[in-house]
Amino acid sequence: MPFTEHTSIVLSVAFSFDGKHITSGSVDKTVRVWDAETGKVIAGPFEHGDCVASVAFSPDGKEIGSGSYDKIVRVWT
Repeated sequence: MPFTEHTSIVLSVAFSFDGKHITSGSVDKTVRVWDAETGKVIAGPFEHGDCVASVAFSPDGKEIGSGSYDKIVRVWT
């Protein structure tokens, strides 16, 4: 199933530890959180000032970390 909300290349993807959610970071400068079963965006877009190069879930799945070419690491809740 394709997840198609980003408007440019996706550079990073991570599954939550329980496998229910996926987060993605893109050249479109956004982070999104998806329902892994339905493919629908459930949070975001969260915006950086430049391309998002990396994303990760916290161990409890309540926060997402992202790193960008804007030289900023953000934590989203």
